[in-house]
Amino acid sequence: MPTGMARIAKQSGIGAAIRHQEQAVRSLGHEVVRSPLRPFDVIHLNTPFPDTLLLSWWARLRRRPVLMWAHSTEEDFRDSFTGANRIAPLFRRWIALLYRRGDAVITPTPYSRSLVSQPKYGIRTRIHVLSNGVDTSFFRPDASARGRLRDSLGLPGESRVVMSVGIQMVRKGILDWVQVARSMPEVHFVWYGHTDPRLITKDVEAAITSAPVNCLFPGYVGAEVLRDAYAGADAFCFLTKEETEGIVLLEALACGAPVLLRDIPIYRDWLPDGEVTHMVRGNGPSFPTTVKERLGALLDGELPDLTAAGRAAAQEVDLGRVAERLAGIYEAEGVIRRA
Repeated sequence: MPTGMARIAKQSGIGAAIRHQEQAVRSLGHEVVRSPLRPFDVIHLNTPFPDTLLLSWWARLRRRPVLMWAHSTEEDFRDSFTGANRIAPLFRRWIALLYRRGDAVITPTPYSRSLVSQPKYGIRTRIHVLSNGVDTSFFRPDASARGRLRDSLGLPGESRVVMSVGIQMVRKGILDWVQVARSMPEVHFVWYGHTDPRLITKDVEAAITSAPVNCLFPGYVGAEVLRDAYAGADAFCFLTKEETEGIVLLEALACGAPVLLRDIPIYRDWLPDGEVTHMVRGNGPSFPTTVKERLGALLDGELPDLTAAGRAAAQEVDLGRVAERLAGIYEAEGVIRRA
């Protein structure tokens, strides 16, 4: 698992996915090496950066299988950074070129496989589905986290807290999220995550700058702090418009957080409304009002408690199970130990 330019993505979902892969591989009794100059049996490539193409060429030269992880799509690149929508078709051509360099492609969900299976990606190798997973032994319910979360934020113990996590971009739903916060001044809204200011679009910058006082932006935090936030918040409000999986959602479910999602195709069948999560349908100017009503009902206990079902859904993709399925992919793709 070469580090290379992947270090740039350390604080992103791809960075978390790489860490999860490393944990899964080690649990199978294998060694993980970072330098492509050292001996290796298979190469895992995860990022859409230029060195991925070079590393795939190097692995082929050494006759080692290339597992190309398809985390990104044209759809989830849109509404991200400044200029992203204009270059999205070019980005898709680039990642399609990278994905075609794999001896096999691995993508986290059936939904993302349906996207990269389209003819415009031109992938002719086998496409496996394997979740990025979540460590449910680390991310778990903890009643004592409620007080620690409020202490860390300097809030009274009785404060209602709604949280979200992610890079600050339009696709993640931050514009709607800030509007909802403005309409619910009695609730504290906390967004964890950091984005390079040079990449933030003007509308997102304006939303953050003009956010009401009940909106808090602590930035990027460590896993322990984030775990307390999931387990101690009154709700996890995830208004993302497009995902290939959403590791932060898996973490929230694992911690037993009540979850409110935007109703988008990836979650509709996987984490259905009223069974595993609560969802908000619709779009446009009226969407934040609908979210406010649904979120208010969740906070007031008027909606069913689905946290046990959410925890069970997270356990289905626990890293232990992910490791077992990865071993199956290794076998299917002929990955073997070499002396």
